[in-house]
Amino acid sequence: MLTAVAGIVGALVIGAWAVVAWGSKRRQPWLMAPLALIAVVLVVLGQPGWAFLPIAALLAGSFAELVIGAREAPTLRTKDPDGPLSTERWAAAVAAPFRVAVAEPWDVVVRPQLRRRYRKVLQAEWGVTDRAGLLAAVDRLWAELHSGPAADLVVDLRTGTARTRVPDGAPAGTEEQRVLLTPEQVVRMREVTGADDRAETVVIGAYEWWKSAHLVRLACGGATLDWLSQAETQNLLRRVASDLQRRYSGWQQLAEAFHAGYLLWHGGGPDEDVVDRVWVALGLLNSAPDSPWNLLPWDMPLERVPYEAPGSSAEAAGASDGRRGGSSSGPEGAVGGAPQAQRP
Repeated sequence: MLTAVAGIVGALVIGAWAVVAWGSKRRQPWLMAPLALIAVVLVVLGQPGWAFLPIAALLAGSFAELVIGAREAPTLRTKDPDGPLSTERWAAAVAAPFRVAVAEPWDVVVRPQLRRRYRKVLQAEWGVTDRAGLLAAVDRLWAELHSGPAADLVVDLRTGTARTRVPDGAPAGTEEQRVLLTPEQVVRMREVTGADDRAETVVIGAYEWWKSAHLVRLACGGATLDWLSQAETQNLLRRVASDLQRRYSGWQQLAEAFHAGYLLWHGGGPDEDVVDRVWVALGLLNSAPDSPWNLLPWDMPLERVPYEAPGSSAEAAGASDGRRGGSSSGPEGAVGGAPQAQRP
């Protein structure tokens, strides 16, 4: 009787563990496989009482994975560490901090495991709940990036204060933004910008172009939720990559802008845990030797945007940026429209 009970309970727990391990897409849950094997062996050998020990341990580990697994610390992961260079891979690296923050591979555009997370984030941060809303958000962000002179961020390392410097020609009503940095954030800004201990102020130019990472997030989210076709996703990623590549000279400038822009965007934000995780991810990407920001060549040749019939995106105006002399059309060049040369 006890053997039958142990067999039934063991089969249910092992089945639940297998489902949890497969669904988590992490390696750690599979390390409990010996417990499942030991439980099976003990039941077969007629030791059902002892079999309940590994069964209980497997059950506890599976429950811990459900509760704690989703809170895994930010980790730098790739699906294909030796993947070939491509424009999509380069563009995915731009938004890598958001994937590293949740310990997901940064180099995967379509990630079904993140469907629920994308729905939640897109609605919370952008008010996006469908394809139309996604396209509208892309157009708004594209227009914002190309709407006028790029602002600089002035960081006072003595007082730990960062403020925007409104450029000449900025739209009327543009206000200065300020954020107070923590001592740890000041140290990070010194590291990222290369400022020594004697430096009192650093200026990060055109920091707002870090928001290109959001366009990549919207593209990956749209593709994952089946709101964008493969061609539309490729067009958007390639257009964003080309646009961003012209405005910065390397990953170092993007890292500086990302740090600065993220501090302003989420300074004192409502979800401090998310803020902290992305901040940790930024540190990993900036310092880890296997980070795409340290491995991928910034000036790699980018592929031309393929043709897709117009009408797949809402229209958005684009204007000259002025930072590096390039000009851009609206995102219809990214999500639809005529092919465009990738370098000016």
